[in-house]
Amino acid sequence: MSFEIFKQQFGDLTEYIIQETATGNRCVIIPELGGIVRQLSLRKGLTLFSVLKTPPTPQALVEDTQSACELLFPFASRIPEGKYKFLGKTYQLAKNETGGENAIHGLVRKKHFHLEEQAIHEDHASIQLSITLDEPEGYPFTVHFSVRYTLYSDGRFTLRYEAKNNGEAPCPAMFGWHPYFLLGNEQADAWKISIPSERMVTFNEHLLPIGTEPFHLEKPSLLYRKNFDNCFIVNAAEGQAVTELISENQDVTLRITQETGEGKFKYLVLYTPPARDCVAIEPLTSNVDSFNTGDGLNILAPGHSISGTITVNLA
Repeated sequence: MSFEIFKQQFGDLTEYIIQETATGNRCVIIPELGGIVRQLSLRKGLTLFSVLKTPPTPQALVEDTQSACELLFPFASRIPEGKYKFLGKTYQLAKNETGGENAIHGLVRKKHFHLEEQAIHEDHASIQLSITLDEPEGYPFTVHFSVRYTLYSDGRFTLRYEAKNNGEAPCPAMFGWHPYFLLGNEQADAWKISIPSERMVTFNEHLLPIGTEPFHLEKPSLLYRKNFDNCFIVNAAEGQAVTELISENQDVTLRITQETGEGKFKYLVLYTPPARDCVAIEPLTSNVDSFNTGDGLNILAPGHSISGTITVNLA
């Protein structure tokens, strides 16, 4: 078979690598550090592009506060003062945002995931990881959360998450992925971007949603001197929304496809870091602070599941 799965050490961390030997396409996964993808390399023509930016050393990865490639569950973005109301009850989450004012990015970051399955097939290979949330602080629900990473022979990489309520009461659930994407050694100002949205969420001074407004940007549009730290409501036509990063100099387009539809990825956060060497493209299943607003929030009945898929490929 053309695929292989093996493991190696990255400092004190253990990595699992899915690799296609013919192309060199590979993804590197660290179960014990929040189940993150540390590296994703995809080939176009003669060039093997590393498309994810993550901290370069094991220690920097452990100490990272920018959530590079982290899985954000059962909520993403921030919850003001860590407080939310659900079905008439008030809950208090740990205030883990820098500065200690809010809860941010969920409860599975940097947690140890269990390796559930490794599978190699003729045209793809995958690894499935999981973790069970069982009455942690501020979220007294029992939820089994899993993620399956798959690399296909046609160059697609997919992330499929699933959350199942194993408790006896309904629970709120939101998922987001927080990758920083790059294309070669170019700066972001050299790229074009195509954003699948005509409506943007408006924020107050605390970066909390207060409404929406029309969003108009040529598709694609040059990123030069454009700064983003915004949330968008994506166009949900045909069951998917596609964000594109385009490097005309390198003749390559990076496509991030999020599954849309009922309970799927309805929102998208874009962020251009000050260094302007990458772009954060973050699919979300619901709006920022949806635990309080209910905007797009999934509510899981006991025994019920929710799932969704994000696909990354080069064109």
